[in-house]
Amino acid sequence: MDALRVPVSRAGYRDLLRFARRWPEAIGAIEGAGGLGAPLTSRLAADGISPTDVPAKLARRVRLLSTGHGRKSDEADALSVGITAHTATRLHTAQIDEAIAALRSLTEHRDDLVRTRTQTVNRLHALLTKLVPAGLSRKLTADTAAAALRGIRPKASLARTLRGLARDLVAEISRLDRRITTVTEQITGAVAESSTTLTELHGIGDLLAAKILTRTAGVGRFRSEAAFA
Repeated sequence: MDALRVPVSRAGYRDLLRFARRWPEAIGAIEGAGGLGAPLTSRLAADGISPTDVPAKLARRVRLLSTGHGRKSDEADALSVGITAHTATRLHTAQIDEAIAALRSLTEHRDDLVRTRTQTVNRLHALLTKLVPAGLSRKLTADTAAAALRGIRPKASLARTLRGLARDLVAEISRLDRRITTVTEQITGAVAESSTTLTELHGIGDLLAAKILTRTAGVGRFRSEAAFA
């Protein structure tokens, strides 16, 4: 067995291609080709190479049977993925749906923005308890916080500093709100363009439909309804 370890870079990718071309009949295999392996899958597809998509669950079983334990290493991972690609049945050729990949990027970006907003609101709450008796309601918005700060005219140095920091956080929350709104509109547009019927189901809006689409990443890759379930 021959092996090659390359960096995640253009030079590393070129080295990988040169290495693979030493075996003209060789097949490619990627663990999680639609997830973490998606960037590499896209690059290979652009060069006319369609690797096999190896589910992480199958590769883990092979690694466990081969080594007697489930501990991971780069070499053990590569070997188990290769063995799985050669021996498992009904594996699919990795295909990247660019529209779904773009939708996944949007939903993940929105989740990050919402998470950051929550952290910022929590920080603002902590500051306001030092400026406003009993603080403000848990359902804090940039507008309610700004209105409260307008009624505060501290004279002490500490209170003035805290008010200035609170104003900065209010501005940050407003900025995050605008970004979240923009990304949400992009997700809504992408879901509409996908022609999915998920939103026709009761209780499923555009955001939930987007997450289902990105997690499924092409329902055709499942061999049956039971396999999808």
